[in-house]
Amino acid sequence: MSIADYYIIKIMKSEYKIEEDKIRALIKSLVSMEEMTLTKLKILINHKFNKSDSLENLTNKLRNKTIRATELLQIFEILGYELIVRKK
Repeated sequence: MSIADYYIIKIMKSEYKIEEDKIRALIKSLVSMEEMTLTKLKILINHKFNKSDSLENLTNKLRNKTIRATELLQIFEILGYELIVRKK
């Protein structure tokens, strides 16, 4: 069992369910699985989406659970994932 399994619900081999209180752990796990750091992720987001906010800003949003859906989509874009919405 990988470390990602402890923090997120693994549905299929590469499909993960986002839980409100586990978003930070999910992002950190995906970043790690892609052999990247949060610093590198933030640099790539700023470059691709013409942003200038800091790594500290991103980590605060993840810690405080105030990250916006658009920011999550940008993170998934950089990491090579997509968000799929499915009725329960």
